Amino acid sequence: MNSEPQYDLKSNYNSQDMKKIFTFILLAGMLSACHITSDEPEVQDKEKSYEAYGLLTIPSSGFTKEDVRTKIVLVDEEQLDIYMFDVKFSSMMPVTIDMVISGVGYLKTADEIQFYGDSIIPTAGNKPYEKYIVTNLQGFISSDSLCLSNNYGDTPSAYAGKLTKE
Repeated sequence: MNSEPQYDLKSNYNSQDMKKIFTFILLAGMLSACHITSDEPEVQDKEKSYEAYGLLTIPSSGFTKEDVRTKIVLVDEEQLDIYMFDVKFSSMMPVTIDMVISGVGYLKTADEIQFYGDSIIPTAGNKPYEKYIVTNLQGFISSDSLCLSNNYGDTPSAYAGKLTKE
């Protein structure tokens, strides 16, 4: 008699296939829910924070994304940071990201805040994205709106949003 264990190769093969399929389904589900996040700042002084929901437009491709939440935080008397949440720049982009543009210069007048910047490396998930360096950044915050335009690398973008009450 043969004392070696008997293996049913057919059922073992099917079991391995099922494990691969299950793993693939699990990975696909995780990736579809994937979102690259950045830490949102906690601002104690509400006079130094502005939040808007608006439309992001990529003119070169005609792509738009509605209801993009943007937060501006005045860091000090000369610089502000721009936080954009759940952003996509193309319909082909598989995930949304939370992005930060730090160290933006600004001027505050009685009626609005004007901001500007050039050669700023944005971050997403606390990771720098040198390929998408921000250039020609300009924008303003008025009593009820937030508007900005800039280039990410060679790609121009525009954002127009309505301020919310925090």
